[in-house]
Amino acid sequence: MGIFDFFKKLTKNKKREEPEKKKIIFSELRVFIERQIKEIKTKEEEIFYLIKEKIDVLLKNIAVKINVAKNFNINLQKADDRIKGIVEEGRKKYFESVENLMNLLNNLKKDGFENIIASINKIFLDFNKRSHISYERATILIGKEMSEVKEILKEFSKDLIKLFNENQELIDSSKKFSFIELKLKELEKTKKEFDEINLEIIFLDNEIINKEKEKKKVLNEIEEIKKSPEYLEMQKKEEKIKIIKEELEKEIFNLKQIIDFKALGNFYHVFEGEMNIVNAHNKNFQINFQKDAGKNILRLLDEAKLNNKDIFDKVNKINHKREEILNFEAGFKNEKSKNQINELFSKVTPLIFEIEDLNNKKLKEEKRLKNLSINKEEIIKRIKKDIESLDFEILD
Repeated sequence: MGIFDFFKKLTKNKKREEPEKKKIIFSELRVFIERQIKEIKTKEEEIFYLIKEKIDVLLKNIAVKINVAKNFNINLQKADDRIKGIVEEGRKKYFESVENLMNLLNNLKKDGFENIIASINKIFLDFNKRSHISYERATILIGKEMSEVKEILKEFSKDLIKLFNENQELIDSSKKFSFIELKLKELEKTKKEFDEINLEIIFLDNEIINKEKEKKKVLNEIEEIKKSPEYLEMQKKEEKIKIIKEELEKEIFNLKQIIDFKALGNFYHVFEGEMNIVNAHNKNFQINFQKDAGKNILRLLDEAKLNNKDIFDKVNKINHKREEILNFEAGFKNEKSKNQINELFSKVTPLIFEIEDLNNKKLKEEKRLKNLSINKEEIIKRIKKDIESLDFEILD
């Protein structure tokens, strides 16, 4: 049995009085906790040195009793040699275990109260396991002297149990204060990260504002250019080109209507290459005609003797409109206002993407901030709960 098997029984039904709760301001909690932990460590050191004093007393007292038991003459007892041999072996081994016990206690390391308890408990458990049989064998012939040695160990155990019992709350307090200290460090880390994210959001907001201003400035420049006489004139020309292009498509459509594709097919049906040209134009006249300005289809019409004045006039009209469009578009290449607008739009596009990217980053940081805020509140709740369990009240 370990020394603390007795201890558990003694403390099981112990009632705690309910002291009046002391009040602590949350902002002063870190200093308070550090002070409490320091006081606990000081108390643990005091207990350790008190235990060492008790061990020193034990070593002196038990040395006397062991010496008496060792000098007990077994040969004077009425027993056969086999029994005497068993007793002698038991005495020898028991005192070896006692000596090992004393060495371990004497070399006990300074540590936290809970660790000291665990160390001493293990020492006694191991001793009882190793020495039980040896003790029983030795007491066959050596009763009083052996029991006096054991009694000293019992008295020492009872003394320690009383000491541990008186300071049991120290273990719980040490654990809770240490845990609270860890939570406070976690809270500080969380607050630091919280502040860093807030700064990052402020930075992103400023970047977004600056980019929006830059974009607005460029768009305003575009609007100013659009109000200029040069740009308005260009708009008129673009509208004119649009009308001419619509007229061109209409003229090309009308041209198809007066071409006899059936006669063309009959004329070229034995010529695969020419027949492919005829079929392509018949199927999609607009696209194929504009590819080569009607050169292929006109050539086939001439060779088949199917060209006529109406077709000739239509083609001339179409070519005139094509030239008109080309002249207008060639003029656009040198339009200063159009070039300026194109250049400005090339600046706006990357700004739009940059603003979108900044907004996405801001959303991510805001999400992190929200999760961090929830986590921060959970840590504070846990700290308050643990402080209240120690009979303290937290004030915000």
